[in-house]
Amino acid sequence: MEPVTVGQRVLKPAVGLINRLHYPQKFALISVCFLLPLGLAIFLLLSEIQGQIQFAQLEQQGLAYLGPLQQLQQTVLTEPLTPLESSHWQCPVEHLEQVQDRWGQKLRTATDYVALEEALSTRRNNKETNPEEILQAIAVLRNKVGDQSNLILDPDLDSYYLMEALLLKLPQLQTDVAQLGTIIASHSGSGLSPAEESQLLVIKAQLTQLRESLVKNLGVAFTHNDNQQLQPRVSNGLHGLANALETLDQSLTRVISGQTKLDDPALSQQSQWSLLNSLHFWRTLSPELDQLLSERIQQFQQRQWLLSTFVLATLAIAAYLFWGFYASVMATIASLSSAAEKMVAGSQTKAVELQTQDEMAEVVHAFNTVADALCRLMEKLQDENLRLEAEIDITRQLQQMLMPSEQELAAVAGLEIAGFMESATEVGGDYYDVLQTNGQVRISIGDVTGHDLESSLVMIMAQTALRTLLEHGVTDPVKLLSAMNRTIYENTRRMGSSKNMTLSLLQYEAGLIRLSGQHEEVLIIRSNGETEQIDTFELGFPLGLESDISAFVTEREISLNSGDLAVLYTDGITEAMNIKREFYGIERLQTVLSRHRHQAPAEIRHQAIADLKHFLGDQPQEDDVTLLILKQK
Repeated sequence: MEPVTVGQRVLKPAVGLINRLHYPQKFALISVCFLLPLGLAIFLLLSEIQGQIQFAQLEQQGLAYLGPLQQLQQTVLTEPLTPLESSHWQCPVEHLEQVQDRWGQKLRTATDYVALEEALSTRRNNKETNPEEILQAIAVLRNKVGDQSNLILDPDLDSYYLMEALLLKLPQLQTDVAQLGTIIASHSGSGLSPAEESQLLVIKAQLTQLRESLVKNLGVAFTHNDNQQLQPRVSNGLHGLANALETLDQSLTRVISGQTKLDDPALSQQSQWSLLNSLHFWRTLSPELDQLLSERIQQFQQRQWLLSTFVLATLAIAAYLFWGFYASVMATIASLSSAAEKMVAGSQTKAVELQTQDEMAEVVHAFNTVADALCRLMEKLQDENLRLEAEIDITRQLQQMLMPSEQELAAVAGLEIAGFMESATEVGGDYYDVLQTNGQVRISIGDVTGHDLESSLVMIMAQTALRTLLEHGVTDPVKLLSAMNRTIYENTRRMGSSKNMTLSLLQYEAGLIRLSGQHEEVLIIRSNGETEQIDTFELGFPLGLESDISAFVTEREISLNSGDLAVLYTDGITEAMNIKREFYGIERLQTVLSRHRHQAPAEIRHQAIADLKHFLGDQPQEDDVTLLILKQK
């Protein structure tokens, strides 16, 4: 035995499982093992892409919310420049109300929106109210929108710095410029007061910082814009705002140094120009940021579509190849199965051919090699079968020739005799004979184990030995059966066979039967309907099992009166089994014999065999059947 390797031990459970499954089940199991982790990985990847799409969409919603909010802030900041009627407030307020209804719950702005509404209500009721409260409410709401809409967390540098300008820098710059306008408008006309100078210094520093930060950060955004389309569309507005702020910064420097007065019309005009530029630049940046977010969403959607298409196409190709592989394997198996069936039928004359060069081709090659060898062997077997069939036919004819003829049976004085023997195969091992030698009648019945050629040969041996012994005057049952036993015993040992047989001998004379030998029970059917079963177990021993059986052989006498029946049979009758697995049995045989006891033996035989055939129905006969009926005249 070859040693079991480590790899074989490791693979043993897998091989054991695979060997229990059919090919569709094998393919299904392997597919599930591959598809589960692959499906999970693809699901997680698509979920990640979908999450990024939803992230950007939420940013777009926040940007859409900031539009009306910026419009409202613009109205508040420009009102001192050109006093507006209440109708000019209606439009931004309505737009803000619409975006609040649409996205307020998702952005969680309800509380801050109510605070802004209260500030606006106060403004409507008191037109002289300081706008700082409204601007503060707008700033709080703007920060809330930025936090809740992911704008403050934007991952790309170009869109991040545009978001920063829109959400933080420009609103602060607008507020500072508006505050400067308020200071200029409220100046009394004399020199700068310490408070005004302090405010101007703070505003100047904030505007300078905001201008520099805008230019620097948007420059980074231009550099990191993938399609390089952002700078051409935004740079003019940025330069215009930067120049306006730089000019305003210079004017503030001159005012603080005392070179010009605070109420100089040029300073007020520059302040208004800077405010208008910042408002315009906000309107310029807002659609650009929305465009960047839309492009990002489109890229994610394209990536999602490409990934889904690739996965589906790959799965379709894999399924197609998988099905092709299965079809190829099953076609090979079908070819081999068909070839095997044809080989069994004897019609396979050529090798199996396949258009494949994989491992299955090696299997087919091995099958063809075995098939070729089997075909040559079958040719030899056919020749041998023809020879055996001829020999079996000769043996069958010999068996029929050795059976007593109707004339011989009719010549027996004092008895009417009818016999029947039918083999389960071409030849059988059952035997019966009726011999008259030297004025004595000897009736014998036997059953050799099996029903093949060897069994028929042993039966012929027994018939030949019995006739020979009787011809030489051996009539004593002990000597007769012992001599037959030695003949069969020695011949079967020489043949290398384990066959043996049961045999009963009847010596008949003037209504008296002397019975010896071991076989099935002898049935006695009296003319008045009484039945007897004569057990032969103690009258002998099976022939061919032991070299000497003389110690087992005894004799028993049976008297027959006119009309009495003595019936001999083999176990092919009593042990016959129908489709319900029921035995025919000796009782049923006795019943049939007793019912027809008044008829001639030939008719009794016919009725008994007909009842047996009816009992078997479509069930084939599994053993040899022999029936011998003796009726006292």
